[in-house]
Amino acid sequence: MDAQITGRTNELIGLSVVDNDDEEHVIDVRKENGVITGHQQDGYPDEAAKRSFRGNENVDQARRYAKYYVDQETEYDTLPWDLDADQFEAVRQALQDLSVEEIETHFGDLLSQSLSHYADDPDVDIGDTTRPEALPAEQIGGEDAVIYKQEIYLDDDGAIEAVSGIGITYYVARGERKTVWRGDAPDREPDARVELFPAPLVDPAPFRDYLVYNLRCQIRDCYLMMGLEPPEEYRVLGHGQYRFTGKYDSFDIYPPYHVFDADIPGYTHEFRPDLPITWDELGGLVDSGSNQSLYDQIKDTLFSR
Repeated sequence: MDAQITGRTNELIGLSVVDNDDEEHVIDVRKENGVITGHQQDGYPDEAAKRSFRGNENVDQARRYAKYYVDQETEYDTLPWDLDADQFEAVRQALQDLSVEEIETHFGDLLSQSLSHYADDPDVDIGDTTRPEALPAEQIGGEDAVIYKQEIYLDDDGAIEAVSGIGITYYVARGERKTVWRGDAPDREPDARVELFPAPLVDPAPFRDYLVYNLRCQIRDCYLMMGLEPPEEYRVLGHGQYRFTGKYDSFDIYPPYHVFDADIPGYTHEFRPDLPITWDELGGLVDSGSNQSLYDQIKDTLFSR
């Protein structure tokens, strides 16, 4: 991706954006809020329905990159919060610095919600954990077919000031998902949102690391969706923003960045939670010649209180 500013008015910034297939887009971005008021290009059909998936992605990437470029190169804040990699990194660092007690204060309900899915699993000790929020009655596909979300708000010093209630994303029909939010949230845009599938993490410290890694993957997604290769520290594998996972899963234009063991040059799975034992000790528990699965070999150490 490449861009240059070609003009300015009192309200707009005009840009020429060249996408990754060398097609030029002429785009106008509103200074006040980043809204795109004009977009012309000759490389693809004007109607989205007549474009290939790659063509649609190139158009979308050019629009996102235009907002990013103006945000980076001018004094105007034109990037939406859910594509702001710098702000996500600020939240990631604030989350990483939380103590166990602070994790329990801000994310205790989210931890309980996740862990409640293992109530009937004899290999996971959930203690006296109960589910804070009931799953919607209209959900289909089994209770584990959910994604949980929680929005995070920083204060002026870059520390976590507040979080929202829990968002539950679930299937209501084949291929159709819905999200409901439970609880309150500050009356402003969040600085980031964590998104997670239920996981058998019983302690706050590794759960914190699970959320931190999710934000790292989300930062990766921010760059990829603007047509950019992420900086090296964000070239990681795993689930990030779910709204982009379908693109990775279904279309050849993107490798499967969400798959932990995907073979993508330069990308690795680097989730390393804070464990009750050292990584050397953990390695000593694993016998590659055992008939037991890796999970069965380590479950008593990692998933018990």
